[in-house]
Amino acid sequence: MTDSSPSGPVPECSTIDIAPTISKLLAVPMVVPTGRPLSSVEVLAEKHGCKRVVVLIIDSLGYSLYERFTPIMENTRKLAEKGLLFKCRSEASHTSPAIASIFTGYRPEEHRIYSTGAIYRERDKDPENPRLRSILEWGARAGRKAAVVIEAEGAETFRGILGKNGEIYGVSDSEDILAYDREIAKAAVRALGHGPDILAVHLRALDRFSHRAESWDELKTAAKAVDENVGKIVSGAGKDTLIFLCGDHAIHGSEKWLKMATEEEQKNHLDNFVALIVSFS
Repeated sequence: MTDSSPSGPVPECSTIDIAPTISKLLAVPMVVPTGRPLSSVEVLAEKHGCKRVVVLIIDSLGYSLYERFTPIMENTRKLAEKGLLFKCRSEASHTSPAIASIFTGYRPEEHRIYSTGAIYRERDKDPENPRLRSILEWGARAGRKAAVVIEAEGAETFRGILGKNGEIYGVSDSEDILAYDREIAKAAVRALGHGPDILAVHLRALDRFSHRAESWDELKTAAKAVDENVGKIVSGAGKDTLIFLCGDHAIHGSEKWLKMATEEEQKNHLDNFVALIVSFS
């Protein structure tokens, strides 16, 4: 596992490195997880100053998919150009355990969160288990203001654990996933207006389209929509905000999307590499 400047070879890391990196940057104490802080992100933060963090999860933004869509994802590309780009190994191939690893710094076999319902079951078994605590909860315990903008059912799992200043924005699921993501972006901008120290946001259009779309052009439509929402959220973040934009797992529906893939793209997919961009707004 390495990290370096964006001018050299694209460095590799793991999604479990995100939470401990944020812990280090914001001086948020947490039980040391399996992941480790990324030193190049620490250097970037020291250079520009870092008062707050936004974790922007783009469902299904695999590393090779990001490379393919770079020309049409202008806002996302600009973030990478002025920040750091990592080829980041996801620890799970499905959303719930993958996001749990991003938030906690642990692998799925350690946090055991394989579905939304599993969060409640695991908490019932051991409410004090540090492997179940997200960086948002650790932040709230340290007096930081935390906010989350995700689907309504998932949002409820944060109820009561983000402290008196924490904010939870749940958006009801919808068949119109483009409209759903637009509501997520609107809620994220509202949340940013309240000055959180840590904000987590989850955009889902790419994932939904990966299951249902039948053409590359349809998937491009989703990518463009995601990028537009990224632009809105980044614009609302303000100065001294460090953005962690990250896929949760490689794209599903691989039998459709890998037909014309290169050997390297196929390997990235099989290795479950996602794009991680760390940059200032």
